Amino acid sequence: MKKSLIICSLCLMLFANEKAIVPKDVALQEAKHAAHKLHTTLSSIVKAKFRHEGALAAAKFCADESYTKIKELNEELGENISIKRVSLFNRNPKSSPQRDEIDILKAFDLLEESDAYMPNGIVQVADYNTYKVYFPAMMASKTCKVCHGNKSNLDPKIQTLFEEKYPSDKAFGFKSGQVRGAVIVTVKIKNEENKLK
Repeated sequence: MKKSLIICSLCLMLFANEKAIVPKDVALQEAKHAAHKLHTTLSSIVKAKFRHEGALAAAKFCADESYTKIKELNEELGENISIKRVSLFNRNPKSSPQRDEIDILKAFDLLEESDAYMPNGIVQVADYNTYKVYFPAMMASKTCKVCHGNKSNLDPKIQTLFEEKYPSDKAFGFKSGQVRGAVIVTVKIKNEENKLK
């Protein structure tokens, strides 16, 4: 009897320490992986073009090809994960936020204006098995400033490129460390993972 109680106690301790799988945590990990892949893919191409072909070539890639790369990445990620870039100050109309995304973007701006801690990401529950994870897109490198910095400092050829392609361009005037928008990764958790909740 005493031996049985000891075994039961040990089993309870083992199961108590085992972490339960939480769908939100699964979604966050999947989203981090996708966002990292997007950042690595786009930044490596932009930096290589900037280094070998110049600023105008890097700007042309962003204007003409970056959305093709995002589309390719979405196909690679599969049907349960999708990724996009949005901004209240967008250049491409495709980067306009949906109604439910505007409040999160405004929250990033408010945190920045308040000199408050900027989170690495915010998880929004879209429905019972879908999560949207927002990662703030920061003005983090000199390469970004070439196209998104002070408009008066932009290369005239780059300025002309964006004015012709995007007449309603609002994606300039940013300073280093400033939030330009967000990368949003939408993750649908499969039913098997939901059952573990």
